[in-house]
Amino acid sequence: MKKLLFFLLLSMLAIGASAQRFNVVDGDTVYVVQNIDQDQFKELIADWGAKDWVMRSERPAIIDFYADWCAPCKRLEPRLRQIAQIYNGEVDFYRIDVDDNPDIAAAFQIRNIPCLLICPLDGEPKTVTGLYPLNEYIRVFNQALGR
Repeated sequence: MKKLLFFLLLSMLAIGASAQRFNVVDGDTVYVVQNIDQDQFKELIADWGAKDWVMRSERPAIIDFYADWCAPCKRLEPRLRQIAQIYNGEVDFYRIDVDDNPDIAAAFQIRNIPCLLICPLDGEPKTVTGLYPLNEYIRVFNQALGR
């Protein structure tokens, strides 16, 4: 029964984005990677179309630009879920489908995927393109976020 409930919970997360950054499963906090669109990006993170970059979020954010047909993107997704647990709610994790949101992908000059946009609280966002081992992502994120 617990497995069924856990599967249903994960299925609901995959269907759409919610405003919640975490779920509680069996008393444990599980941090999620939320699917958002370019309009939600403006509300949650920053106005990507504005002249000056100003973070709206209270926490740094990492955004995975992906496509459903991209095999490396599919391999990156579980790594991001692991990293979200490591950061323990100190960083928000999001995913944006480039096929459904071409304007924001063009604004950040994303030409190859997977591509991660790292948005620190201070300073400009940085990108990391490609698929790497888990420890390499953590090293790059820590460096970009000033940790």
